[in-house]
Amino acid sequence: MPPQFTTFPSPLHLPFVLPTILLSDAAAGWLALLALAVPVAIHLWNRRPGRTVPMGSVRWLQAAANRRLRNLRLEQLALLLLRTAIVGLVALALAGPQWQQQRPARPVRGLVLLAPEVLHPEVLPGLRPTLDSLRRRGYELRQFAPNFRLISAAAWQQPDSLALLRPATGAAPDDYWLRARQAADSFPGRPLRVLSGAALPHFRGARPTLPARLTWQTVPLPDSSAWLAQAGQFSPDSLRLLVGSSQEEGTTFRIVRLARPRSSGPLAVAGLPGLRYQTGNLAKLQQAGQPEVVVQTEPLRVVLYADSRHAAAARYLRAALQAVAPGLARPLEIRTVTPAADLSTSPDWLFWLSDEPVPAAWLARAQRGGHLWQETAAVGAPVVGRLHLTGLLPDATAPVEVLRLDTSRVPASQAVVWQTGAGQPVLLREPAGRGSRYLLRTHLQPAATSLPETAALPTLLLHLLRTESADAPLFAARPAPTERRRLDARQLGAAPWQPVRRLPAQSRRQLPPPVLVDVRAWVVLAALLLFALERGLAYRRSIVSPTLATA
Repeated sequence: MPPQFTTFPSPLHLPFVLPTILLSDAAAGWLALLALAVPVAIHLWNRRPGRTVPMGSVRWLQAAANRRLRNLRLEQLALLLLRTAIVGLVALALAGPQWQQQRPARPVRGLVLLAPEVLHPEVLPGLRPTLDSLRRRGYELRQFAPNFRLISAAAWQQPDSLALLRPATGAAPDDYWLRARQAADSFPGRPLRVLSGAALPHFRGARPTLPARLTWQTVPLPDSSAWLAQAGQFSPDSLRLLVGSSQEEGTTFRIVRLARPRSSGPLAVAGLPGLRYQTGNLAKLQQAGQPEVVVQTEPLRVVLYADSRHAAAARYLRAALQAVAPGLARPLEIRTVTPAADLSTSPDWLFWLSDEPVPAAWLARAQRGGHLWQETAAVGAPVVGRLHLTGLLPDATAPVEVLRLDTSRVPASQAVVWQTGAGQPVLLREPAGRGSRYLLRTHLQPAATSLPETAALPTLLLHLLRTESADAPLFAARPAPTERRRLDARQLGAAPWQPVRRLPAQSRRQLPPPVLVDVRAWVVLAALLLFALERGLAYRRSIVSPTLATA
């Protein structure tokens, strides 16, 4: 590798041009430098034309010639330097010289993208010192929302105006994966910092590939909020309420039993302010726009059919359903039926464990509001994975291994409910009229998955039974908050928020890539000019030199 002669840029990054000469690896150019010895040798050994001296004897000529050979010395030094420079420039042209021109540094302004939940009055005050430090360093504050609107300095100083930037209650959660890709494309080359929560509904699908200049930090949100999930009749004189509590770590439920009021009026439940028991015309309550939950007086009916091949799966499923019965707001009825069973009782759940087609009567019940569960008919391909169920299962629950899985293409009409850590769908849901259809892409057998042998199966079934509720409301209560389970930090690739008093100093300027200009033509031109000068100087000296003729 030939040496590079580089002028290092000033640390102050002053806006002037910094030149650098770079030579390529052309071996012919470097070998051509050996030709510098040629003009020197010619200059030393070249004899000027001898002078003719009229004299009577030539006996002294031989001695004078011998003395001249012994006294070699440099003469005509200007010509020697010109000829040497010409050869050196030709060798430099063969080496392929390039002129490296460093452009002046340009300031690069970073962006801080604030998610709507970060603008909460209980969250923003703790972030202001760090965000103010970033603003002083030239960072812009923008919303992590469609259009990435700029947060002006005036709006930043007024907390009331920032509260208006939060979405309306009940709005669909934004897709943060999609929003991050849009931000990277909208602000190319600029460092980005995203501040958001880690609520699971904001992260749909697989994690996209994001540039290294995008830094994600999660911010802790306010504590839990309780809400009424379901209400049932434990007895004619008592109620059984299912109260949910959403936290950063997940959602938990508890059962509350209390006496049934005899008339409409407020209902006192710990952690649920504003709860009211209402009787009367349901249509008027719905027109008033009050959030409501119906008091269920009928049991939750489940029918189950399994052929001989799925007998083991039926035993696991029945045991799991019986285990979740105490956690439901209404009694649970389980019946084992045949394919031709009478469904006049309108079951809420239908479990079909067979490779045979689902009967038309079962499909019709799903269209009218039931929920149909079936397993895949495929044997499944061998896989090695675990169910990815952050927030649904306690931390102490044993991991659920998946050994065989149907890996066929998932239709666009089906949504993924359970999936492995690698993103492979395990349980799919498809709307069917007023109800839904579930498809388990593995088998409830130890040879296919460890799900039947762990406590995860009852827990997951309980979550499905609670979630799938198309009941008409009658209970005036607070609406259920948005799902607030957290995304796994390893999948998000973000660092938790750590407020700091002083941020490390970083340069605001970024040096652009240098520009390389080929200067070979200029070197050849300089060699030609020097050659013309050398020829002119040599011709002039040859005219001026005196010549004496022999007398």
